[in-house]
Amino acid sequence: MATADLHDTVGALQIGSLFSIFLYGILTLQAHMYYQKFKDDRWQLRMLVALAWLLELGHTFCVSAEIYKATITYYGRPDKLFPFPFLGASTAVGGGIAFLAHSFFSVRVFRVLPRPWNCVGAVTFLIALVRFIGSIVLAARAVSAPGLEEYRRSVGWMAVSLLSMGAAIDIMIATSMLFYLYGQREKVLARSVRLIDRLVQYTLCTGLLPSLSAVVMVIMYSVDPDSMIWLAIYTCLAKLYSNSVLASLNARATLRSTFNDSSSAAPFGRPTRANDPSQLVVAVEMKSAVTHDGQDQMSKSYDFEHA
Repeated sequence: MATADLHDTVGALQIGSLFSIFLYGILTLQAHMYYQKFKDDRWQLRMLVALAWLLELGHTFCVSAEIYKATITYYGRPDKLFPFPFLGASTAVGGGIAFLAHSFFSVRVFRVLPRPWNCVGAVTFLIALVRFIGSIVLAARAVSAPGLEEYRRSVGWMAVSLLSMGAAIDIMIATSMLFYLYGQREKVLARSVRLIDRLVQYTLCTGLLPSLSAVVMVIMYSVDPDSMIWLAIYTCLAKLYSNSVLASLNARATLRSTFNDSSSAAPFGRPTRANDPSQLVVAVEMKSAVTHDGQDQMSKSYDFEHA
């Protein structure tokens, strides 16, 4: 392997692994903050956070082990780089992490959006399940493939398809929530507009990085399939998904503060929408809600965390 090739192959993979470890540190900090702030959450959510952290630990180990093999164990012997057993394992684990994240947001969409729009959540969940199964197939091929060229020839189309599916899921979830929130923005009291604007920001942020990363990976793979730049980005994708879930959960504290500030700022005696039979619910991407049924209060949307 020429020296110049190392920059786009092993070098790119090493940079990707370092950034992946950095993201794992952020995830660990977010997990610590979550367990400190939300001790009363449902046990299912607390287990979800613990499972995501443990899977990311295994993912980080597999990526680091593969980098060690390439840069230390088989240094200067590019013919020994394949197969990628640890990278194959990280692909399977990363697929599981992405499935957990997509399932979390899909269930949120299904519970929050009104019918028939909540069917978007069911559709994205099914796509996520197909994507997870495909990730297992990719992992098995990474372990058994004799070389990068053979691997790319046999399952390259599947890798592009799975990345495109992941980006499509993120876009569908974010778009459905944004349309709903903007629709509610025109119906709520003026003091709740600030809360909805904050929800729109969080909705964009939680889905933006993973979807953009998937798109960039597809582009890099199509433009330069011989390099490992796309694979370097892939080592970070799982951590972007897990961090988006933790950021979504931890953001509830800020959203509650925003809601309380908006409520306290309202003039005493201001009329509410108690006579509104729909009891307007401002659904939230962060799984909070505001209702107007005589007085503003946190709605049953919190049942997802506390029931």
